[in-house]
Amino acid sequence: APTTDNQQRFFRIPFARPSDEFRDDPTHKKHGQWYAHFDGQYIARQMELYPDKNPLLLVAGVHDLQMCELSLDETGLTRKKGAEILGKDFEAEWNKYGGRELLKTCGNRMSSTFLQKRLGVVRK
Repeated sequence: APTTDNQQRFFRIPFARPSDEFRDDPTHKKHGQWYAHFDGQYIARQMELYPDKNPLLLVAGVHDLQMCELSLDETGLTRKKGAEILGKDFEAEWNKYGGRELLKTCGNRMSSTFLQKRLGVVRK
């Protein structure tokens, strides 16, 4: 089998906050979109967008405690029909909500070597 080391993959799935999941009235459920960028098997960036909240943008190495802890294989995202999106579509949403600026502030704390190379960051 070919190795998937450092393959960049991007996903978007509908998402409900755990606090909204068990509400009886479906009109009050706040479904949003969950975006993920995987650098190989591990998450590099994560974004949560809800209609009624500020966007949440997270970068591995900086916001680890708030991010998906599963490997790409463990998430099952690669088997979920329609979940994988193009990198340019992820980047468009990421940049629309200030992602480019966020990455600049994260610097060498980012754990993704792909993002470090893209930004010209040397990890200490």
